[in-house]
Order: sequence, then C-alpha cells, then structure tokens
Amino acid sequence: MQLFSILPVILIFAPLGLLLSFAPYMTRETISFGVTVSEYSYYTPILRKLRSTFAAVSLVGNGMVILVCLYLLRSANEDSTAMITGVSTMIFIVYWAALHILFHFKMKKIKGTLTTVEAPQRVKIDTTFRQNKLTYSNYWFLIHIAIIAAIAFISILNYKELPNVIPIKYDLQGNVTSSVPKTYLSVLAVNLVQLGIIALMMLVNWSIKTSKQQLTASNPVQFAAENIQFRRKWSLFTIITGLLLTILFAVIQMNMFVPNLVLLTAISFTIPVVIVLGAILLSLTGRQGGGKIWSHQEERKRSKEQPVNDDDYWKLGFIYFNANDPSLTVEKRYGIGWTNNFARPLSWVIVLFIIAIVVISIALSQ
Repeated sequence: MQLFSILPVILIFAPLGLLLSFAPYMTRETISFGVTVSEYSYYTPILRKLRSTFAAVSLVGNGMVILVCLYLLRSANEDSTAMITGVSTMIFIVYWAALHILFHFKMKKIKGTLTTVEAPQRVKIDTTFRQNKLTYSNYWFLIHIAIIAAIAFISILNYKELPNVIPIKYDLQGNVTSSVPKTYLSVLAVNLVQLGIIALMMLVNWSIKTSKQQLTASNPVQFAAENIQFRRKWSLFTIITGLLLTILFAVIQMNMFVPNLVLLTAISFTIPVVIVLGAILLSLTGRQGGGKIWSHQEERKRSKEQPVNDDDYWKLGFIYFNANDPSLTVEKRYGIGWTNNFARPLSWVIVLFIIAIVVISIALSQ
C-alpha cells in the first residue's frame, strides 16, 4: 500500500467524516436539520436524540466507506488509486446528502409536535451592524497577486532554459506521467489558474462581508458581536487559504525550472491537508453564525418563541431559493459557511465560474 495513497484518506476523509457527522450540533440553535425551531425546542430530548442518531448513523456509514477505500488502495496502482479515491469521494457525498434529506423530512414531521409560543414573527435588525469591520480587506490579496506576478516574470525570463517538453505530472515513484510541449501558454497556464482561484477567494471574502444580517430573538446584541467575530475568523481563513494555494502553485511552476520531486511532493501533500484540517478546526470552535457549540444556558432562559419561519425558501433544508430576497449570499442552514440565493441569476454565473476553474485546472494537468 502506497503511503501517499492512504494518508489523504486518513488525514482528509476521516476528519471530514467527523465534521459532517456532527454538523447538526454546529448549526444555529434555531435550526434543526434545515427546519426552523425555537431555542427551547432545539434542546428538547426528542431533538437531542435525533442529532445523536444522525451522528451515529453517519459515523458508521462514513467509517465503512473509508475502510473499504483503504482496503482497495492497499494494492492499487497509480490509475486505480485515482479512480478508487474519486468513487469513494462521490459515495461519501451522496451518502451525506441522502442522510441529511432523510433526517430533514423526519424533522419536518416532528416540528408539529413541538411546544412553541404563539407570537407575531419579528425580524430584529441592528442598524449599526454594517458600520463594524466585518471582514479583512480584499487588499490583502495584493500579496497573492504580487507573488503570482513575480513567478510569471521569472518564468518568462527563464523560458529559453526549459526543455521543449515540460513534465507536469508525476506518479508516486517520481516517474513522469504527463507532459506538454513548451509554449508561453503552457508555462504561464499555472498563473492563469492562480488568478482564477484568487478571484474566487476575493468573491468569497466579499460574500462573507455582504451576506445578510441574521439575529436571534433572545439576545440580539450579544449575537451581533459573536457574528462579527465569526465573519472575521472565516475572512482571515479565506485569505490564508488563498496564500497557501498561491504558494502551492508557485512551487509546481518552479519545479519546471528547478526539479525537486521531494519538495514538490511534500508541499503538494501538506498544503491541502493543512487547509482541510484548518477548516475543520475552525468549524469546531464555534457555532454557525457565531456563539459556542456547547451552550450552558439555563433551560428556563431559552426562548420558546418561534423565529421567523422561511422554511419554504430552503429546498431540502440546504438550497436557498427566494426571489423576493435581494441578498446574493446567506448563511448556510446546514454546516458552517455561506451559500448562494439561487433565485438570483448572478448565483448561477458564480457556479459556472467555479466549474470553469475546476475544468481548466483538470485540463491543464492532463
């Protein structure tokens, strides 16, 4: 079994499996499996049991996928390794989606039996919220762009030193498995991909800043402060992720001029693992939108008032589609982060842009 075949499965799949399994514990206290509930209902025994059941079933299923994947990888070659990992990833995603949808519909049935206080739905807004510094500036990405420009400039200066055929992909034993003829486009293609990724990261950072404000009914002032901190943490993570990816692609490009397979392999493995583990660690330090995951608030202080119910706009509990909402991005109902309002045409443009970056990156690696 190749070490670099199984390490990504252990260091990426396993933590992701844990994160997805315990995602219901990280949502807002007014959301349960994509369904709006009161803070009081969130901690009732029936919903506690629903979350623990989901976590147990998810852990067992994800664990089986990972174990089967590791078993198949023990004697896999380069081509079959990619296929096994890809298929396992798809099963991983499909299993999570199916499990979430199942528990989402269970939650919708349970909701009618929960105790709530009949009161007019109220939307609370902090008019000073936007006056705060919600994210780090996109100007920080000028550092990333400067690195990309410097590497591109060095590549052009040393263009004649390159061989006529450039290796761009290696197997785990260091053998060249893919190469391309030397052209300015093939040499600078990595820089184009880098610029696309940085543009995407800047868009994510902008989305964190402009995503619409959501407050709790019980303590809006405290939650607003926690939400600001939540946004700033993820904004900083976005900038750092962009920098790490810039460094990764810079090493790949410099490997054309000064081949160093050991360094290339180490960087190519380390940076993705650091990014994934960083995202998981950040997710485990706070609830979606802000606040602590484990609440020690006294039961009598938890509000029984039903929050603003916009469940009809959340398809299957995690796809937001509201033509009446001018917001382009909103906080996710499931997991940590933000999602698009897919009733806005610009959201689909963004999705196509992301797909284009992925397709171009794959095409350039062939």
